[in-house]
Amino acid sequence: MLEFTPSLTYGLLLVAQALHLLHHRLAKRHISFVEGAAAVVLCVPPTVPLPAALFMSVHLALVAVQIAGSIWIDRLSPSWGERGKVS
Repeated sequence: MLEFTPSLTYGLLLVAQALHLLHHRLAKRHISFVEGAAAVVLCVPPTVPLPAALFMSVHLALVAVQIAGSIWIDRLSPSWGERGKVS
C-alpha cells in the first residue's frame, strides 16, 4: 500500500503545479495567486523540521485546488485577450 509522506506529497504538488501551469499556457489563461502560493510552498523542502501532517495537508490541499482550477479554468481564469478590458 502507498504510504503518504511529505516527500511524496511534495512530488505530487510539483507535478500538479507543472501540469496546471502548462494547462494555463495552452488554454491562454492568466494565472492567479494560487499558482504563486503553490510556488512559495514548493520553495520549502520537505526536510525542514515541520510537522509532517502540516506539509502533507498543505500539499494535498494545493493539489486539489490545482485540479479544480484546471477543470473550471474557463470560469476561473480570464483569457489573455481580456486583460485591461473596461466593462
